[in-house]
Amino acid sequence: MLPMSGWREKLAAWRLAVPDFTVVPAECALVIVDMQYMDAHPDYGLGKVFATVDPARARYYFTRLRETVVPNIQRLLEVFRADHLRVVYLTLGPVLADGSDLSPTFRRRYRLEEQTLGFRVTYPLGTPGHRILDEIAPRPEELVINKTANSAFNASDIDRVLRNLEVRTLIAAGVGTDVCVETTARDAVDRGFNCIIVEDACATLDECSHDAALLAFAKWFGKVATTGEVIARLRPGGAAAAGRLEDGAPGAGRDGS
Repeated sequence: MLPMSGWREKLAAWRLAVPDFTVVPAECALVIVDMQYMDAHPDYGLGKVFATVDPARARYYFTRLRETVVPNIQRLLEVFRADHLRVVYLTLGPVLADGSDLSPTFRRRYRLEEQTLGFRVTYPLGTPGHRILDEIAPRPEELVINKTANSAFNASDIDRVLRNLEVRTLIAAGVGTDVCVETTARDAVDRGFNCIIVEDACATLDECSHDAALLAFAKWFGKVATTGEVIARLRPGGAAAAGRLEDGAPGAGRDGS
């Protein structure tokens, strides 16, 4: 498969209106999706799986996490915490040790992988593999919501929690772009929330899938922006620099500037 050209160029050629909304910082929550040892660290579940079956894909994914995604999530956390905005972490995994509370699709896939590969690929709540990466770990006052399927809106009480917190806009980051991030973001939009996916604070297993997910989301569901664009929108005086979030035009490059 040939790699896609940049998703922003494709969006610029899109002839229909794209989703548009005003970003009100006090109504925003940073939603960090599944940044756990099991799927965001090379020594655990997903890392061990792809080191075994597709080492090149593993190198791409974990290099992007280490060099781009984690540093940009740290930048976002710094702003949200300094400005006293909401931070919500999502985790994926069973509560029961045998995984029987997972969705049937997850349960079948994980058990097949574990039988084939001979090591554990899913980690129950409370185990080291289920833990969020230390470098972006939640603070005691920040919510951590566990889910047992791709979308938090289908497998947790996040909808009720966000409405109780009077959150209207989700700023989504984490993994994987085309799986749990995109699925949660799409479901949020269907339930009446605004949503921005932070393109350089997300990763999936290849660039083509990452770009395809961002393009589809930007055309039909919500906004896609860099870390720099999001911070400019949240911080006073940043409106002019981040006007792209208002008018739907393509934004800055991939480096977050």
